Amino acid sequence: MAPDYEAWYETPRGRRFDRIQKRDVRALLPRPRPGARLLEVGCGTGHWSRFFADAGYSVTAVDVSPEMVTAAREHGDTRCRFGVADACSLPFPDGAFDVAAAVATLEFVQDRHAAVAEMFRCTRAGGTVIIGALNRLAPINRRRLAEGRQPYASGKLQTPRKLRELLAEFSGGRPIRMIPMETPGLRELRRPSHKALIVAAVVLPEA
Repeated sequence: MAPDYEAWYETPRGRRFDRIQKRDVRALLPRPRPGARLLEVGCGTGHWSRFFADAGYSVTAVDVSPEMVTAAREHGDTRCRFGVADACSLPFPDGAFDVAAAVATLEFVQDRHAAVAEMFRCTRAGGTVIIGALNRLAPINRRRLAEGRQPYASGKLQTPRKLRELLAEFSGGRPIRMIPMETPGLRELRRPSHKALIVAAVVLPEA
């Protein structure tokens, strides 16, 4: 799927989605201090890894698929370190990163609770966990599911409420910020609950 994934961002619609999605993720992404480290879980071809590096982070990015990791490395971005790892059992010590991020990842892991727990574990006190999730309520995603389109048909897409509930299990009562993303070109999407991708962030308490 790696070639198709990258090709999507080269289409006019893909570029519009990408621009808006990055804008909203940037709104929840902390300004990095010198040497700030970011862990990306489920990096795929490294599309978001490069975005996080552009934002000023030292990026460690992992994916369970060796083929995806190979595709990510082929871009030759030396600012990002790519490796194969299971989101549910990350090979990093506690509090190793300033930010842990996953974009359109939790839908495709076997145990999303374990994956979120690992992201929180790997984030330092005062750091931030950011999750972008495909919205099950969005008409575009409903169509994808009804048509049996992959990889959506194999995923466990979430609603905004379910995503908030999932993060609340690990947030320790901390506020959960959420930004429903606009979906360009789809005028039938009037309510935030119908946006195709939702981004949520939790800032961990200081030690």
